[in-house]
Amino acid sequence: MANFVTTDYIIGIVYGLLSSVNIKKYRGTKPLLKPGQIPDTEYIVINSLPIPADVMQKCFFNVNYHVANLSNGTRDTEKIIAGSVVVLNILQKVTGTNYMIDFEHQETHDEADLGESFSNLRFSFKYINN
Repeated sequence: MANFVTTDYIIGIVYGLLSSVNIKKYRGTKPLLKPGQIPDTEYIVINSLPIPADVMQKCFFNVNYHVANLSNGTRDTEKIIAGSVVVLNILQKVTGTNYMIDFEHQETHDEADLGESFSNLRFSFKYINN
């Protein structure tokens, strides 16, 4: 019988691959802030879309690189670009024995009400059941 994997397993692999990035990392969703709590100035959230139970399991996962906006409320574009490049450089060099990671696309989103912006980096993850 094949060794089917879960999205949590894939998130764990990606989390491990990004262990050299020295900022907070969260699996699934970003933390909820308590009233008055100040968010981290930079952090990463790793999440995954559903995965099928095929022999070649494929899903998409996101690495969202969050950065606090500048004091005037605009994006800190330099930090967003730098963080995105770090993530891309790490994940594009990955060669697993039974999986492959491919970069799919990137887009930047603003969350003005939270005082931050983030780079959404989407990758495909193909896992070969053997």
